[in-house]
Amino acid sequence: MKGKELYVMIFILIPLTLLMAYDFFPSLNDFLFFPKPMLIGLLLLVVLLGFFTIHFQEEKSAQSSFWWNVSLVSYLLSLIVIFTLLGGNSQVGISLSNPVLWIVVALTVFEMRKEYKKAKAHEVYA
Repeated sequence: MKGKELYVMIFILIPLTLLMAYDFFPSLNDFLFFPKPMLIGLLLLVVLLGFFTIHFQEEKSAQSSFWWNVSLVSYLLSLIVIFTLLGGNSQVGISLSNPVLWIVVALTVFEMRKEYKKAKAHEVYA
């Protein structure tokens, strides 16, 4: 990943990490108080940045897009595992025992695999 892409990814992952931390550990609100409007603003920021990165990725190669997706999925799964091991319990139901999570992960891996094959085929013929 290039420097600019790395900064964009970090800028997206920090609010996402904070939101997940508050979901898994609601008692953090006693320690670090964030008003609800600020959390809603953070959520909107993540959504808007998501739209921005979709546009940003269209200008990049398929291989760059593939590694972006791998990094994001790996980070989110790692975050869920770490927060669960630290004793957190998701308030919205995100857990390793949730079958919906694994269906979404399986679909994402399938889509990434298809994208990777497409990028490799394009690379061979280019």
